[in-house]
Amino acid sequence: MAWIGKKKSVIATSLIAVVSLFVVVVNYSEKPYFLLEPVFGQTFSSHWMFSRQTHKAFKPHLGYISVPKQEPLKLHCEVCSVVSSSGQMLGQAAGPEIDRSSCIWRMNNAPTRGFEHDVGHRTTLRVVSHTSVPLLLQRPQYFFGQANDTVYVVWGPLRNMRKDGKGIVYNMLRQAVEKYPQARIYLTTEERMNYCDMVFKKETGKDR
Repeated sequence: MAWIGKKKSVIATSLIAVVSLFVVVVNYSEKPYFLLEPVFGQTFSSHWMFSRQTHKAFKPHLGYISVPKQEPLKLHCEVCSVVSSSGQMLGQAAGPEIDRSSCIWRMNNAPTRGFEHDVGHRTTLRVVSHTSVPLLLQRPQYFFGQANDTVYVVWGPLRNMRKDGKGIVYNMLRQAVEKYPQARIYLTTEERMNYCDMVFKKETGKDR
């Protein structure tokens, strides 16, 4: 009988330890149900009644400021899909997988309409070269209209981004915001642009 009591004590102690560990995971993990996903599957993780959504504050990115308010970009992404503009995307049928990402990044004026099966249809952020801004402005309603909540980050040399009336690209973007007030357009700061130029030179050996 003594060994039965000892066995019950070991079981009880083990259960307490497991429950304690589970409580710690629930309280401190961003996804408290991740240990149970292999058992119950992904459906369980999305509908588990004990799970709680982690609300993260959007982190300000000081290297990017809005036109014309000069406010820092605030964006939070957990899983990103950076979608190439290459024609090699055609026929890949990657659209559904891309659209499942929390943030989807595209380049310049790369189209989605008509290619959703391969590239998806959602766009969280577009990184736009200063040379591609006129291409966006050829279809302003499509890119900046009411139905579009995409964030645009435009990069280019300081001479084109000047805010004293002499920056050609900045002037175009300022006019776009005046016509489409809901448009979310940001510029790289001079410091960020210098940093990117440094990285480019270090990686390629070329000075842009």
